[in-house]
Amino acid sequence: MTGQLTSPLSTGGAGVVFEYRVAALMFSRLLRGAHVPVGIQLPLERVALQQRNEGYPFDDIVAHAGPDGDGPSIQIQVKRRLQITRRDAEFIKVMTTALDVCRTHPDELDDGSLLMGLAAGAPTSELSELAELTEMARAHTDHHGLQSLLRAGITHQRLRTRYDHVNATVATAAGGVDDQAAAPLTHRLLASLHVWQVLTGPDDRDWQTELDGLAPLAARAGRTSADIMEHLCGFAQEHGPRSGHVDADLLRRELRGRYGIRLASLEGTVQRSGASITVSNTGPGTVFAGERQEFHNLRIGS
Repeated sequence: MTGQLTSPLSTGGAGVVFEYRVAALMFSRLLRGAHVPVGIQLPLERVALQQRNEGYPFDDIVAHAGPDGDGPSIQIQVKRRLQITRRDAEFIKVMTTALDVCRTHPDELDDGSLLMGLAAGAPTSELSELAELTEMARAHTDHHGLQSLLRAGITHQRLRTRYDHVNATVATAAGGVDDQAAAPLTHRLLASLHVWQVLTGPDDRDWQTELDGLAPLAARAGRTSADIMEHLCGFAQEHGPRSGHVDADLLRRELRGRYGIRLASLEGTVQRSGASITVSNTGPGTVFAGERQEFHNLRIGS
């Protein structure tokens, strides 16, 4: 599935705080039985970090959903900041990797057992527009339907411009094909991609939401959710470069053995909670309900 093997210590972003804080959010959701935060509306069962050597081009985080690990999975690339423009070298790299996913996992993408995710923090407006484009792509079976929607008088200019940037980037990533030839690849890629605009600062939306969700479990252990989250960050930093595979039982053992934190299991004590962090939720730059309506309202000829 992959060519030459690589060292996760050199490629896994060791020391990159943002990536580890995103992983900590995933670990917290594992502990409390919450849903995968993007793309899949099922509880998390297992999270793996730095999985390129296991055949996952989007290798930063691979999340497996239940029940019993037999549900779909999503491979997530994590970027603290990503400019969604045709000239951005990092975005070209991400689109090249996404095409690699399409090449190496076509059947899984087609049957929905595998999804691609992009977790990024900024810029908010560009990520919101990319998220809207992915949902528009999923509403059409092929690129012809998507392109029929991306016309003046139907879709707002800023979305059409963002699509042009994405399509041109895919053309570059595909080896310099022309924009028209890239359109089917762009549709396939967008339809398989799920955007998670994630904010992980101590006072940011996603971090605070997770602290609130973890609070009942932490209180039963006589700890604060902030204390547990910081331990989860350290755990991600230690296990990420070693391509760690993690489930809730392993996390509970680690927290108990290292720090004396006794977290109750979910059975009979904690009710599974739904997803609270989604690209269409709340916070600056996300595409929440009013903005989605605005996108549709603006399909009037601008």
